[in-house]
Amino acid sequence: MIIDTHAHLCDAQFDADRDEVLKRAFENSIDKIFEIACETSVWDKALEFSKTDGVYVSFGIHPHEAQKAKPEDFTKLETLLKNKKTIALGEIGLDYHYDLSPRKIQREIFFKQLDIAVKLDIPIIIHCRSAYEDLAEIFKNYQKLPKGVIHCYAGTPQEAEFFTGFGFLLGIDGPLTYPKSDNARLVAAQTDISKLLIETDCPYLAPQKYRGKRNEPSYITETLKALAAIKRVSYEEAAAITSQNAIKLFGI
Repeated sequence: MIIDTHAHLCDAQFDADRDEVLKRAFENSIDKIFEIACETSVWDKALEFSKTDGVYVSFGIHPHEAQKAKPEDFTKLETLLKNKKTIALGEIGLDYHYDLSPRKIQREIFFKQLDIAVKLDIPIIIHCRSAYEDLAEIFKNYQKLPKGVIHCYAGTPQEAEFFTGFGFLLGIDGPLTYPKSDNARLVAAQTDISKLLIETDCPYLAPQKYRGKRNEPSYITETLKALAAIKRVSYEEAAAITSQNAIKLFGI
């Protein structure tokens, strides 16, 4: 079993061949795909897509979208999170790299969604870019932090130890396979495999073999091969462990 724990197959880049992409994934032993709907404009599309066998869904408001959030969005979000195929709230968090929403608003919307996750007792998927220091402060000070994963983790090994100390898992993506991604490999090497998930973040971050192309779930096998080599376990063992990590965290 292999689980792609972070995909964006409702992205317009897949509108022409979404069924074929899913078929390739299932043919490559990707048994389950977690669709991440983090823009209000794709929530309904993702809800419909989640009716597909093997597809689960997460809903949230991305930090890029924070300044667009309306009060009614949070009411709808709570309803969507109660759907039987919903596995998490996310991706949510902080992005200080692009700053597409003011940082103050990013934090406000992040906290609102953290509160919802606690209320509904649902895991969270965190997006963090160039904001690990602020995220660490939130971890230290927020009461009753939900369980979850830091998606596409790009912090230091020391920060990885800090976040996993709170019970969080780390998402490992295609950059693990890039020649210059020494930090990603160091994090993978120093973090117990029981605390790792594998993701594609498709259509973004294709592994080195497909770099420059649109990413898709079937390509996750390249990331899994790289992780198995780093952890010195078989491909099958890496697939089994990371899948069980996902099943345990998201309760599927």
